[in-house]
Amino acid sequence: MSRPTPHRRRPVAAVLSALVSAALVVTLGACAGSSASGDAASEPAGPVPTAGEELRLVLSRQLTSVNPHKGGSPDSQGAVVGSVYEALTRITPDSEVAPSLATEWEQVSDLEWRFTIRTDAVFSDGTPLTAETIVWNFQQLLDPEYKGTTGAPLRKFVASVESPDPTTILFHLSAPALDLPGRLWNAYIVDPTFAQSHNIDTESLGSGPYQIDTLDLENGATLSPNPHWAGDEPDFAKVRYTVLASEAQRVAAIQAGEADIVLNVEPLSLDQFADSSVYETTLGVGPQPLVLAVNEEKAGTPLADERVRQALNYATDKETIIEGLFKGAVEPLPGTVLFEPYQEEAPGVEAYPYDPDKAKELLAEAGYADGFTLEVDVPSGTYVSADLASQAIAAQWKEVGVDLTITQTPFPTWLDRQYGDAQKGADLVYIMWGGQYRGGFQLFDPFTSDHIQSDVVAPEFDDLVRRAQAATDLDEQRDLVVEAAELYREQAHTIFLYPSPFTAVVSRAVTWELRPSRYLYAQEVGRA
Repeated sequence: MSRPTPHRRRPVAAVLSALVSAALVVTLGACAGSSASGDAASEPAGPVPTAGEELRLVLSRQLTSVNPHKGGSPDSQGAVVGSVYEALTRITPDSEVAPSLATEWEQVSDLEWRFTIRTDAVFSDGTPLTAETIVWNFQQLLDPEYKGTTGAPLRKFVASVESPDPTTILFHLSAPALDLPGRLWNAYIVDPTFAQSHNIDTESLGSGPYQIDTLDLENGATLSPNPHWAGDEPDFAKVRYTVLASEAQRVAAIQAGEADIVLNVEPLSLDQFADSSVYETTLGVGPQPLVLAVNEEKAGTPLADERVRQALNYATDKETIIEGLFKGAVEPLPGTVLFEPYQEEAPGVEAYPYDPDKAKELLAEAGYADGFTLEVDVPSGTYVSADLASQAIAAQWKEVGVDLTITQTPFPTWLDRQYGDAQKGADLVYIMWGGQYRGGFQLFDPFTSDHIQSDVVAPEFDDLVRRAQAATDLDEQRDLVVEAAELYREQAHTIFLYPSPFTAVVSRAVTWELRPSRYLYAQEVGRA
């Protein structure tokens, strides 16, 4: 990757340095017992702790529902729902597909898969989970009138689901899907009678390890073990998920010893706990790419012009942001949403270098030599250092004549706005999208034109994605994926940033296999 010259980097670096300094003052000021220099935080905090009766887990986003058919962010209801419900498959912490309700599966033909299911799954009220239960759930998800959002991608390639006997589920496809087991990991199963007689947005009945005792969408939830759970008994009889939507709140909870696991802590805050005898810290690479999603559908938007989108990619100095905010933990996205170690990168597709002169040239060609104003919507407290990163991007784009207005929105409102009218949406959205398992190209879905949160116009890319996902030959599929990546980079339907930094502060009193996707499932936490 070409490196920008010093006179190009200095103004941006100075702005970023000022933002970082201000953030450290706010963060350290919120920490009880710590000094501005961080000296107190570098000393051992005392003896290694012992886990209490209640497991204390911190979420960074408000919950919008606990509906198992509406998906869910890993930083909010996704963690809770995945502790209460089961699907046919699950994704392991290292991003592999593993059995859950299904014990094994086989591809019978290009258009048929057979899953063998467990017969010991029981909902927390004692109702057995049967093959008929599973079929009913998929009938709902495949109904285009059904409001469950996890059904939308399934309807693209699943024609029907049936059960010929109590231990078998057959999927009949309308298009091949080599990675079907991976695509089913969050198609959670609910009891039909319960679903039809209760509001499953706020009430729950699952067959997973835990059941919800209390729910407050804004503040969190408490859980207890499912008395009919067929698996190993979880280590904690009480679980409390607490929503702490700001960095200051999360850091204060750690300093006070009021949490067992906290994710999405800014890398610059981790130094305070580096020598702690109470907590261990992690800074690494998550599996999802962070981008600025582009609204190309808005009437009169300059973003409809490919050259403008390319210019904004050239105008973004990702390396300075990574070094200044993420301590160099990640690399810029390589011109695509495929990146190591989670996906094989597309050969020959490279990151947009930081080149403000090229950006100005492209803007002038597109008729915007005098610049314009755009709005970016950033979810409050959700992504690591998102507020500081967006401010840095605004400063960078200012150098090429683009004014970027930053709107910070609470997560539920931010999400509703994306689901709403594109004409009322922001021009850009700071967002993390991507797949959960290795080798699956469903991670392209959010970048296609027909995704529920997408406002791009990319028919050629859409066609390549459909063909890649329906390929029956792995080599053919890979060729199509590379072609799709090349096209998306060329047409710049997104502003490529960097992989999501994965940060964790974990009490030494508990054990937890790091899950970089950030789904904080209660059943995966044990006592040290």
